[in-house]
Amino acid sequence: MIYILIHTKLVNQICQKLEIQLIQLVKEKLIREYDKKLTKKIITHKILFNLTVESHKKLIVSMLIININHHDVILKKL
Repeated sequence: MIYILIHTKLVNQICQKLEIQLIQLVKEKLIREYDKKLTKKIITHKILFNLTVESHKKLIVSMLIININHHDVILKKL
């Protein structure tokens, strides 16, 4: 499974532009760094939106909201 992590600083702009709401996770998620160590960062919310690929495929995309160092968005295989 692939997760999309998005920096908290972008979420307000995206939610406003796409008219979507934050969704609170039922269970908080902990994130591992590239060296597999657990971080102190906890994910508590996500956003969902429709994504069209090649003008005919619609996917529901989930983005987990977290403060990411040095990046705005990260694709992460979990």
